[in-house]
Parts: sequence; structure tokens; C-alpha cells
Amino acid sequence: MIKLHHKRKESSVMRNIAHSIDTFTAGIATRGCGRRAVLATSPGRTALVLVRHGQTEKALLVSDCGIYSRALWVPKAMLTIEAFDRSILVATMSKTFAAQKSLRERFINPDLFNQATRDVLDEAIKRAAAKRNGYRGYRAAHARHDSRNQFA
Repeated sequence: MIKLHHKRKESSVMRNIAHSIDTFTAGIATRGCGRRAVLATSPGRTALVLVRHGQTEKALLVSDCGIYSRALWVPKAMLTIEAFDRSILVATMSKTFAAQKSLRERFINPDLFNQATRDVLDEAIKRAAAKRNGYRGYRAAHARHDSRNQFA
């Protein structure tokens, strides 16, 4: 009697294993499943182009429009700074901190600067826009076969 009970237990275990093997599905996607969704990496962050007007050991005097009278002090600890030449910065910060300091994505008049600084400003604007798009989860369009004639 004990052996029969043991056999029943063993056969039920074998049935459970066999059942789980039959219903196992692999996590491999098929070829026609479409594009992967691009998720926002940091939805609460933003990147802004700032003009540095002054600095101390712990803070920066910056403006988002290039005008000294609108500059404000911002603690360095709240920013991740990517410095460009000629006092142009790309600063990454939280959106709430930017809103508290009234920092926005604004037009910086290139007429305020000489030609060399204008070139740096253009590069900084492109870099900040690319970083913001990355934080939002957008990706640049990518052609698969950009060297082939697609209309042939």
C-alpha cells in the first residue's frame, strides 16, 4: 500500500513536469513583430543651453537667453554640466528645478556674440535638443539601407 501511494505521488510529479514542459513558451520574438518601443530614459530631466556670466566654487551665474540682467545663480550640485567653449554650457537638470528657477528652452540671440561663439552656440543647441529627445524617448529616424535606391 505504501508503494502504491509513493507511485501515485511520483506519477503526479511526472505529470506536472510533463505538463509544464508542454506549455513552455520561449521568449524569442518572431521576425515580423515590428519595431521595439523606445522608452523614455529620464522623463523628469531636461537639457538646456545656458550662457555662463560668472561662477563661484559652488554656483554658476547663468541665463537661458544670453542677457546678463536676466542671469541668476544656480548651484552646481543641481546640474550636470557639459561645457562648450566660450561660456556656453549644456546643463542637464530636473524639470522641476528648471521650472523653479524659470529656466526654459529659449532663443539665444546669436547677434550678442562673435562668429566663433555663434558656431559654438549652434553646436550646443543641437546637443541640448538631442539630449532632450533622448530623455523623452524619441529617436532619430534611421534608414535601413540608406546607400541603396529605395525606389528601384
